[in-house]
Amino acid sequence: MLDDSRSPRPDDVITSSANPTIKLARSLHRRKARERERAVLVEGLRSIDAALSSGATPRAFLIDAAHSSELPASLIERYAQRARVLFVEHDLFLSATLTEHPQPVAAIVSMPNLPAVRDATLVLAIDGVRDPGNLGTMIRSAAAAGADAVVLLPGTADPFNPKAIRSTAGALFQIPIMRVGSIEFAVGRLFAQQPTVFVADANAERSYDEVDWNTPTVIVVGGEAFGVSKELRTYAGISVMIPIQPGVESLNAGVAASILLFEAVRHRRVVK
Repeated sequence: MLDDSRSPRPDDVITSSANPTIKLARSLHRRKARERERAVLVEGLRSIDAALSSGATPRAFLIDAAHSSELPASLIERYAQRARVLFVEHDLFLSATLTEHPQPVAAIVSMPNLPAVRDATLVLAIDGVRDPGNLGTMIRSAAAAGADAVVLLPGTADPFNPKAIRSTAGALFQIPIMRVGSIEFAVGRLFAQQPTVFVADANAERSYDEVDWNTPTVIVVGGEAFGVSKELRTYAGISVMIPIQPGVESLNAGVAASILLFEAVRHRRVVK
């Protein structure tokens, strides 16, 4: 049993950058490595807890040896029951993480492997959102609203970017996410019948609360700089806008997606 005063012995601490787990953690800073290894690096107590609570499978836990006393021994024991726990020399730990001032723990976890969706009723499609924090917020809102899946269209950031992972607060491991080349492919894969495709457009004539959301639905939200692509606007059935006060900048893409998702859920609840 560990106690709260226990510190790792010097010979228990990893000090070499050649250690295979350290090399893996550092490689996961890059998208190609994440895709090759089918693993991601999750940093900080809250993010790790959210990921584990959402069903993520840990491969290893890294603990900053210089600050290990800040972590309860009971927590380290719980980690040890799930996967290997490695105490890492402070500077080496910093090199393995990406947060500027990280908490003293990080985890390597497997990418989620959620069941495929075949008969969706509500899907969020994200077109060209490049900010990983914004993307994470949108994924979190989609999971919270009970959407069936999130579709990532070309130009959209990597959902397994560490900043995106933090923003999802564990939702990344709760909702299926698929990267596709076109909305047509996603519709064919996810829906049993042709859905209504709603595009968020600040210049649309119809307000989001004036349409019928009670059918199989795809909500398409684009990046703040350019919005939804012309091809998607042509494909869409309906464009909707969210009324805001004159002189106010357009809404953040994550906020816009959240409003539309929860309006769809509210409308369906009221209609029932």
